[in-house]
Amino acid sequence: MQASSSLPPPALQAPATPATPAAAELAAQLLALWRSVLSSNSVGAYAIFEQLDLTLTQVKALTALSSDEVTVKELAERLGLSLPGASRAVDALVERGLVARREDTTDRRMKRLRCTDAGRTSLARLDEARLAGLEKFSAALPAAQAKRLSGALRPILAELSAQEEQA
Repeated sequence: MQASSSLPPPALQAPATPATPAAAELAAQLLALWRSVLSSNSVGAYAIFEQLDLTLTQVKALTALSSDEVTVKELAERLGLSLPGASRAVDALVERGLVARREDTTDRRMKRLRCTDAGRTSLARLDEARLAGLEKFSAALPAAQAKRLSGALRPILAELSAQEEQA
């Protein structure tokens, strides 16, 4: 039996290389923007969690499963959770019909997980609440700032989309 590591999960560990000053400044600016966006509709964004009766961990799991079918172990690694923590989140989602669990066709000991239609509907409701907050934030921006922000985001989003298509 292996001794458990005292290191935090990979998702919680500090990056291997420190950020450059420019990257650190951009990160601080993005954090300030993110906080501002959240504060413009934090009530609506968080109220949907309560309406759907989902924890943040369950939302993270559901989001990860919306595009891939994975095992509990793979999900735990992806989210930086302990295996028992991931299992508890998955069990609750399976009980509510938001996630389906099936035996792996090549290894019956492994269980594969996927998001159900009901899970996708819950994610869509979350996205609607998030979009409402973003629309509220965007509407409050002066037109010139909104235009500059949109112009800056367009090529970044196009590049991210191209990278996803290649993956």
